[in-house]
Parts: sequence; structure tokens; C-alpha cells
Amino acid sequence: MYFCYVDDSGADQGRTLTGLLVPEEGWSDLLHHWLEGRRKLQETWGVPKNTELHAVDLVKGRGRPCATENQNKSFGRPARIAAHDLMLRHLAKCESVRVLTVAGGTSRIATVYRAFVSHLEVWALEEETRVVIMCDGQSGPDEVEEVGQEKAQDVWRQAIRGAKPYRDAHRSLPLASRRVLEDPVMQDSRYSQLIQAADLVGYAAFHHLMLARPEVWPKMTAMGSMSKAYKRLRHHWLPGYGTDGVVWVDGDASS
Repeated sequence: MYFCYVDDSGADQGRTLTGLLVPEEGWSDLLHHWLEGRRKLQETWGVPKNTELHAVDLVKGRGRPCATENQNKSFGRPARIAAHDLMLRHLAKCESVRVLTVAGGTSRIATVYRAFVSHLEVWALEEETRVVIMCDGQSGPDEVEEVGQEKAQDVWRQAIRGAKPYRDAHRSLPLASRRVLEDPVMQDSRYSQLIQAADLVGYAAFHHLMLARPEVWPKMTAMGSMSKAYKRLRHHWLPGYGTDGVVWVDGDASS
């Protein structure tokens, strides 16, 4: 069985979903390499290992992720891009991890998610395996005691409603033959290192795709450094799925 950690990227009329697939026996190895990268990130630039890494903020210079003000001042754009690259290099050290990016010319992430699940179904059947998906998303309140029972119930209801398009994609699969098991597990990226890993890979994949399809995002400029970072994982891209590391689907696919 495989675990698949998924996050989205893209903008306007083009959305992407990137999943990190790891077999159950390779899960600890993937987390080990990621945490080794976090350790070097802390040693080199002072970014604590429990600070959430969000690719857009990291690469574009937003926020103050370092432990001290002097470290934040030194953590400029070149250093942040280098930090992003460092983390992807560490992910690439895990031999068993696989990467799938699905993209489409649509603003509706649910449309791309259905295509993503469909590709996972075909792949898992070929590999004679099964997949459980973890998505970045609201999972509920942090502490019920702190927010109060009524507020906590509201947060839970919002989380359940927000996950509906993802649940629907899973529940539309034929029960007798489906390879993507259960509903998607929504995980808050603040508390999941591997959702953060998927976010960093997904952002790199998005820029990699922008270089190939600039007409989809005419007002945006792709970063070659992000494409280079995504290519560090090229030996982990699912073979036979997509062109140059990305599966492109029509905007109305699976709708």
C-alpha cells in the first residue's frame, strides 16, 4: 500500500495537484530524509524544524521564519531559493518516493482532483497496490477547550463541507475494484511535514509547467530555479504518466 501526500498550486485558469507517493515500508525513510533537510535548514539559516514551510512564502520572501532577527535579515531571496532546493534534494534521496503532478486549464481544483484520482487508480491497478490519500486541508479545531464547543462545531462543519468535492471523487469510484481507498484524509499543513514537502514539490512543478505552457499564465513569470528543483526528482516521476513530469488534462475533463 502507498500513502500519497497531496497539495495544489497554480493560479487563475490553470491549477495543479502534486502527490508524493511512498510505500508503507518506505514511509519512515522519506520522513528521515525530509527531517535531515530540516536539520540542515536550521543549521544553515536558523529556520526551526517545526516552522511551517510554505513554498510561496519561502520563495517570495514573505514572513520571518528564522529564529532571530539577524538570521531573518540574512535569509534573503537567494538564500530562500537555495533552501527550497536543499529540501527537494533531500526528498530525492528517498529511493522509494514517487511523484505525480496532474494539471489542467481550469480554475476548479475539484476537476483536477478527479483527474488526479483517476490516474492514481490506473497506476495502482498496474502496480497491484492500493493508495490512501492525505490532502492539505482543514481538519478541525486545534483545541476544543480553547475555542469553545459551539465554535469547534462550526469549524468541524466547515472542514467537512470543504472536503466534499474530494470525498465525491473517491466515492464515485467502483467499490468492487477501486484502488484509492477510503475518503481523503485532510491534514493541516502546519502539523504535517510531508504535506509541506508536497507543497514545496508542487510549487516547483507549477513553475516547471509554466515554462512549458506560458500561454496558460500570460501574466506570470516562471522561475527557472523552481523548474530545476523539480527536475531533481525526475527519476521519481511516475513513468508513463505525463510529459516531462506533468500530466495535462483538458479543463472540462472528468466534469
